[in-house]
Amino acid sequence: MKKKLDFSHNPKLDDYELPREYPLDPRKMKPNPFAGRVNLPRGGARPGAGRKPGRPEPLERHTITLYQTDAEYLRTLDGNLSRAIRKLVETFGRARKPKRHAPHKQTT
Repeated sequence: MKKKLDFSHNPKLDDYELPREYPLDPRKMKPNPFAGRVNLPRGGARPGAGRKPGRPEPLERHTITLYQTDAEYLRTLDGNLSRAIRKLVETFGRARKPKRHAPHKQTT
């Protein structure tokens, strides 16, 4: 004889607690009607996904030496020194192109 499950309110359980396990009978289970309908690719990059680069050119790693006061000033512009230097280059460095000096002529 099968034991009937009683799902009436159990005062020992809070409203937020669930039983440890539910007895399930696999013979009574129905197949999932949605299984196999959606074919999602697993893994790999999707085209156009990810963070877009701020500029099309890659960054280069360089080491520079600064006076402490200059480093403090750069940190007031941005906490990241690299970004602060890039901000300065964007603001001032590209506005003025370096002047090319003509080669010296030797006078006799």
